[in-house]
Amino acid sequence: MAPSRSTTPDELARLIDVHLGELREESPNWILAPSPVAGRGVFATRDIAAGELIFREHALVMGPTARKGSQLNTCVCCHRLLTTRQFLCPHRCTLPVCGDCADSTAHRNECEHFRRWLPKDPAEEKEKEKEIDQDIKEKSLKELEPPMDAVNPLSLRILTAVRVFHLSKEQRALVDAMQANAERGYRQEIIKAAQCFRNFPTTDKAFMDQLFRIVGVLNTNAFEAPCRVDKHETLLRGLFPLTAIMNHECTPNASHYFENGRMAVVRAARDIPNGMEITTTYTKILWSNLTRGIFLKMTKYFVCNCDRCNDNSENGTYLSALFCREQGCKGLVIPVQTKTLQPDWRCLSCENVFPHSKMARYQDFALNTINNRINTSSVSDMIHFINELCPRFCPPSNYVLIEAKLNVIWRMTRLGAEEYTPEELAHKDRYREEILAILHKLGAGECTLKKLITEEIQ
Repeated sequence: MAPSRSTTPDELARLIDVHLGELREESPNWILAPSPVAGRGVFATRDIAAGELIFREHALVMGPTARKGSQLNTCVCCHRLLTTRQFLCPHRCTLPVCGDCADSTAHRNECEHFRRWLPKDPAEEKEKEKEIDQDIKEKSLKELEPPMDAVNPLSLRILTAVRVFHLSKEQRALVDAMQANAERGYRQEIIKAAQCFRNFPTTDKAFMDQLFRIVGVLNTNAFEAPCRVDKHETLLRGLFPLTAIMNHECTPNASHYFENGRMAVVRAARDIPNGMEITTTYTKILWSNLTRGIFLKMTKYFVCNCDRCNDNSENGTYLSALFCREQGCKGLVIPVQTKTLQPDWRCLSCENVFPHSKMARYQDFALNTINNRINTSSVSDMIHFINELCPRFCPPSNYVLIEAKLNVIWRMTRLGAEEYTPEELAHKDRYREEILAILHKLGAGECTLKKLITEEIQ
């Protein structure tokens, strides 16, 4: 992703070196240089072998994602799962924090920052919106229980941006050097968060402009990284500047993964010759052309023109394929055009052409049907659904069905082999081999997904 135009190449390189600190190699196998893809990128300074480490970096700043469905009673500092009651900071900043972290230096600045803005009590605000009619018995029972804490996800999500204000001068300069897409929705995010406070400085134009840019930097460049503490897993939102500067390719020559949410590790997925740009992917590698294209256009504001995006068969994987809607035909239908988000679709067997609107409804049906099963079914039921029911409406190559198989692999890996029957373990192995075959066709090399499903990395 391109950095801010106001930062010189030499200054950006210096800021990155300072950020890496002891993690910077004495003679790194990469360099920052102008990129034909977008602004600047990361390039190989020598031949790099597949699997070789390119760099590691700590998060410059991180915080909770506060996504819908996430457990908000997670400490914002150490990321431990907290009790469901009385887990907010005792100093009344309204952030969820454990007893060990409440008075720590890690929490002190943000706590003071939030308290200056006079946060509203989420529980009190919720009560004001409801007209509650309870009898005396219910009231007396409620008085016996400790009060239940509530967290506003809007104020929690803005915490990462607030933490930027407390970075060092050079760390702030590096944030300022990052690209920030000026999406109107980002300003709405700030306005909604401001409503969680009684004294939010909305009339301070300089502050609001600065906050808007920080939120833009985070939404443009931050990664979601899993973190596990005491068997509790949560998603963190972290800014890893060097990883973010790497430009996108749908089947990249490098892959990244995160060590407990705090460290990004980038390795070569394929052999990278000296002078070649080192690329990563901003999407899931097994998404279809159309799905990746929509995601990149809506969130990163560009249209990818890589070789994979220009091949409607995606190296013969047919990740976009759906069944033909012509009566009596069971052929595969794939998009005809590759440079539009609303392509016509053509059957590979009967050669009938279908409008995008019709095939989009069909894809949405498959997506919703499979996702509903993923969210509600046991592993055993999910295996039966994939093997017996999905073939009736979805080709085995379709990316949505591939995602369902990945879901089964993740769930079975997390709980351990002793929880499942030999037949279920055999299905898991078959799904893994099918996905590895697709990755091989794509030329994904030693990518992170391959290492995850073969359990080379956790």
